[in-house]
Amino acid sequence: MAGVLHGSMPMNAPLRPETLARARALPAAPRNVLMLAHAHQAPYRVMRCVAALGAKVHVFAGPDARSLALSRHCAQLRAMAFDPAPNADVLAARIEAYARAHAIDMVMPADAVTTRILSGIRDRLGVPCFPIPDVATFDMLAIKDRFMQFCRERGLRHPEGHLLANRQALQAALANGCIRLPAILKPINRWGSVGVVRIDAHNAAGIAAAVDYAPILVQDYIAGADRSISIFAADGRVTRQVTYCYPGGAFTFADEPELARIVGEIARDLRLDGVFNFDARIEADGTVWLLECNPRFFFTMDAAMVAGANFARIEEAAGVITVAAGELRQPEALLKHLLRGRLPNRRDLRMLAHWLSDPLYFALAVAGYKRRWSAPWLERALSRAR
Repeated sequence: MAGVLHGSMPMNAPLRPETLARARALPAAPRNVLMLAHAHQAPYRVMRCVAALGAKVHVFAGPDARSLALSRHCAQLRAMAFDPAPNADVLAARIEAYARAHAIDMVMPADAVTTRILSGIRDRLGVPCFPIPDVATFDMLAIKDRFMQFCRERGLRHPEGHLLANRQALQAALANGCIRLPAILKPINRWGSVGVVRIDAHNAAGIAAAVDYAPILVQDYIAGADRSISIFAADGRVTRQVTYCYPGGAFTFADEPELARIVGEIARDLRLDGVFNFDARIEADGTVWLLECNPRFFFTMDAAMVAGANFARIEEAAGVITVAAGELRQPEALLKHLLRGRLPNRRDLRMLAHWLSDPLYFALAVAGYKRRWSAPWLERALSRAR
């Protein structure tokens, strides 16, 4: 069994003064939300979840996020070049000016880059911010080798691994037999499984020659079933939780009590605020291995919303809000399901209706927009017209 965290917060511990102040400032039902978006995929899901609460969503969009202007759920969009190390005073002043001009009730990040940026400047803002971790906590959880060390220090099962400086060091380690195969290669600071690949005796040389990032985290491969758990925590107390797997866009929601216990202890120990997503692998005997943590809104949160848990909602709950066990398919997975002669369930139909309610964006997604082609001129024209 994974080790128990040391110094975990008692369940009835008082809220920190800064947490109380932020909680009191947050509107129960925001009417106008300013969303910061560096990318487009996860932010689109965040925007849909916020819009489902009845709020108008205004967007400060980086170059890759300007396609959000194509959605009917985007009320306003302004171009913004997000520097990973921004001038905090300048960015805060721009947010404040926009918030005053458009009666913004709350500002929120929509991806990893903007979560870290907003965490660094939120104390300069008068407009309330959606709950997010501080920069130190974000880095400890988001940067993969630091999360590995975090797990080691607390006796939590995590695949053993080490950092290699670059592709040449990886090739040398393979040639010298210094890497146990199979193994997993990861970048330490990318998200959404970008760059993550499994290598074995047959493909290691070819994959190593094509690795395009540095440093490279090499980890032991753990056989088992993949699971993801997403939580919303307020000062360490989990109030919303969903556990699932989603091969090929077909979601299965189910309880994983041991994974939930481990993640709940992490939340209490760190007194987490906001949304956090943990990826894990569970062996056949039930042993849980944590793989990584994403301290931000997660890519699949629109599916969780359709299933019954909207992680953009911030009001307190008496217990832990979760979703009932069952399946839900994204449209592409639903089409494959239908072609096999199987009927959709109610969640499948609600997911399809969710996408069809934004017809232009859905049609472009089906046509491969952003994956195979793009039209920046259309995005610029629409953002100027708003």
